[in-house]
Parts: sequence; structure tokens; C-alpha cells
Amino acid sequence: MFMSRVRIFAALIAAASVTAPLQAGDDAAAVEAENSRIDAAVAFAKALTNGATVALTDEATDETTRLENFRVVLADGLALDTIGKFMLGSTRKTMSDEQTARYNAIFPQYITKLYAEQFDEIVGKPLEVVDAKELGARDVIVRTQFERKDNAPIMVDWRVRELRSGDRKAIDIIVSGVSIMLVKREEFSSFISINGVDALLDRLEVEAVA
Repeated sequence: MFMSRVRIFAALIAAASVTAPLQAGDDAAAVEAENSRIDAAVAFAKALTNGATVALTDEATDETTRLENFRVVLADGLALDTIGKFMLGSTRKTMSDEQTARYNAIFPQYITKLYAEQFDEIVGKPLEVVDAKELGARDVIVRTQFERKDNAPIMVDWRVRELRSGDRKAIDIIVSGVSIMLVKREEFSSFISINGVDALLDRLEVEAVA
């Protein structure tokens, strides 16, 4: 998925260059701006990893406190509103105000718990940036790997978005080829079609604290 998206993006750039070629000065400025966005996204991914590691390996606190501190790190680093809406898809347009309020209240706890389970594989392991490329006007995909002594490296792709405010947030973290966003979007859709929105909300409220 990562490579196919990159190829599509590269093809669009190539087509644009044929119809509207850049002047040398503009080209240099565009390359510099792109490199700056990529560097910022790489720095963001590293900082998020470091913050998660500190939170989850703090031996001065108990497991509950470590998880809560990790949730704070992720809540700051993830675009929770964007991710939450994506996972609901078109369902969110038909939800009542009460259902939306319940979802918005429980979703941060639910999603950070899922990411905590994925981060357990990479916490404390050295991060190596393998590649980083722009994807669209605001996103950068940062491909990283975490070395393990006796096993193959763990591959992690970070999709980092520059918000209109100028802040950067992760809108997806793909660990070993698995995107929680995509998996849960399909799972939510299937569950709602059979059981309804309220049943999904009941389930999320249970699983978030399980």
C-alpha cells in the first residue's frame, strides 16, 4: 500500500511538471520546502516514539500510570478527531448528538489502548528511518524500522499530517503492515450494520477499560 501510493503521487507530480514546468528558482524553492516538510515529519515520528518509550518504561510508576501517561503522549501526537471520524465513515452523519457525544468521550481511551498494544513491540528498540516521502499536499509518510536481536526488524510507517494550524499530528501508524485505522473502519462498519450504533458504543466503552 505504501509503495503504490508513493507511485501514484510520483506520477501526478510528473504529469504536473509537463503541463506547468517550474522555473529554476521556483524548483529549488519547492525542493527546499518539500525537504523541510519531510525533515519535520521525521523529527515528529522520532519525538513521538521517544515520548511513548519514556511513558511506557518508567519504572517509578505502576502499569496503570504508565498506560495513562502513554495515552497522554498519544492524545497529543495523534489527530484523534480525524482518526475518529474516519473510522466511523458515513455512519457519523446519521448519529444523534447523544451518540456522537458518547463516541467522542470514549474514543480517545479506546484508540490509545489499541496503539499501546502495538507500541509494546517497539518500545525501547532503536529506530532507523528507512524512507520518507510526501503524500499529497499535507501528508508525509515516514517509513521506519526497529531492529531486534534475534528476529527480523519491525516495520512501522507513520503518516504525518501538517494541520492548518501548523502543528503536525499522526493520522495513521502502520505496524508490520497493519493499519488500525483501516482495520477498525471495516470492523466498525460491519458491526454497526448488524448491531447498530448504540451496540458499538457499548462495546467501545467496555473494551477501552478492559
